[in-house]
Amino acid sequence: MSYEGFSEDSLKRIALRKVNFRMAVKIHAGCYVIVSAFLYTVNLLFTPMVWWFLFPVLGWTIGVAEHITAYLVYARGVYPMAKRGVIFHFVSFIFSVLFMGVINFFTYHVLWFLIPTLFWGTGLAIHFIAFLVFHRASVDDQGGLKSRREKSVEKEILKMKKRMEHKE
Repeated sequence: MSYEGFSEDSLKRIALRKVNFRMAVKIHAGCYVIVSAFLYTVNLLFTPMVWWFLFPVLGWTIGVAEHITAYLVYARGVYPMAKRGVIFHFVSFIFSVLFMGVINFFTYHVLWFLIPTLFWGTGLAIHFIAFLVFHRASVDDQGGLKSRREKSVEKEILKMKKRMEHKE
């Protein structure tokens, strides 16, 4: 028995990976909550005037967000890899900007975090545009969906075949 080209063994391996991945995310998130509560308690008991616990908690938030994103991307079967790259880049950007904003709020009253946010945001925009231009699928001459990159690869293969025929 197979499902859309997958054997029973393949489906079982995929299901096992998803279950293991989901369990790893739950463990990571659980540890994050427990340690964050512990850090908050220690902060409150020993240094209530300084909110230092936010820095490790927000730093770890980036890791948890990426871990959850990795699971969701895998579980939903997001392909191609370029689309995954855009998603990871976006999640990293959002949570890192949040972290830098909090650091900025507690350290200086000059909004220095806007400078890296602007440059990283520009890079993110370029990454997204490049994805749309090179990896977004469109209908080809035969009615199939192919990205600009896939069409370029096919053209290059045809060129290589023609060169091989001329050499013979």
